[in-house]
Amino acid sequence: MKYLLILLILAGCSTTPSPVQYANPPVVPIVLDPKVQQMSREEVISATIQCENSGLRAVPVFSKRLVSGYLTDIVIDLQCLPKRNIFDGKF
Repeated sequence: MKYLLILLILAGCSTTPSPVQYANPPVVPIVLDPKVQQMSREEVISATIQCENSGLRAVPVFSKRLVSGYLTDIVIDLQCLPKRNIFDGKF
């Protein structure tokens, strides 16, 4: 009985399907918008201070920009959102 159980387990593991292999993987182009302006460091700091003074947390919104042939993250906006534990009374 033990041998039959071991044989069934080994047979079950050998029949798992392999991951899907695409012959031609889809190509997704990266769209870069040159009209999006990056926030300066001073703007990000002052917006973060304004959020914290209001009792909120600052959440940056990032975009991608091509700099010297490399994609880099840039901050384009900063949103003030409620703190995470606002309903627990723990700030």
